[in-house]
Amino acid sequence: MPTRRQMLTAGAGAVAATALTAGTAGAAPPARGRFAGEVVLITGATSGIGEATARAFAREGAKVFFCGRREQLGNQVATSIRAAGGDATYRRADVRDESQVRDLVDACVRRYGRLDIAVNNAGIESPRAARLHEQTLADMAAVWQTNVAGVFLAMKYELPRMLAQGGGVIVNTASLSAEVGFTTIAPYNASKHSVASLTKVAGLEYAADNIRVNAFAPGAVDTPMLRRAAEAFGLTYEQIAQDYPIKRIVRAEEMAAVVMFLASADSSALVGQDLDATGGYLAG
Repeated sequence: MPTRRQMLTAGAGAVAATALTAGTAGAAPPARGRFAGEVVLITGATSGIGEATARAFAREGAKVFFCGRREQLGNQVATSIRAAGGDATYRRADVRDESQVRDLVDACVRRYGRLDIAVNNAGIESPRAARLHEQTLADMAAVWQTNVAGVFLAMKYELPRMLAQGGGVIVNTASLSAEVGFTTIAPYNASKHSVASLTKVAGLEYAADNIRVNAFAPGAVDTPMLRRAAEAFGLTYEQIAQDYPIKRIVRAEEMAAVVMFLASADSSALVGQDLDATGGYLAG
């Protein structure tokens, strides 16, 4: 049976999670904010970390263009952000499909005129827990297509826009699994290592073009996915939290704050990094 750490990476580290509870929209954004007037594109923002990030950028004055496969949720999030005074546009897109990713980026630029910040967040977890020889090629391909090809395709079409306008920032959602190995979740573990690697390569290739590319590594984040995983393994949040030095489960809004730091001038010296946002797990 997988350990708590294995279960956490399979469930909590994944970024695709169902919608946040009511009240996360917050107050209307100020007339000016840290990202006032900037255009932010986010993949996988109909729930979880992506949704929290979309809301956070909108509160800080950004124009947010985001996608996800769940159209009803996407429209609800966009409507909620606009009701709070933000500027948000949802477009249904599947990051596994190259034409949809290309059209997503094109639509963002048509809508808002440019692309300043891209957050490539869409991702899924391993379909099942099993040792490597028990995994199937279909298991590996399903995760790879979203978590790796999805990030690759997003950057492939985001980067030319940023090159043409003279700069930009890209933030990729990696994972605790990008930094360490975990048994029974080979597809997910391998995919997030690949996200970290793509981030390093892109960071090096485009730094001289005034385009910064970084990633961040979430650990256990409070999402419905984590709750399902905890229930499946008979664990409480208190038990899960013991694997983390901070002894608690972090909120999606805390991950949004990490993304905004990486997107801001405050992180101007960071290039090609996978920033530890695990609550101290990787420090030991």
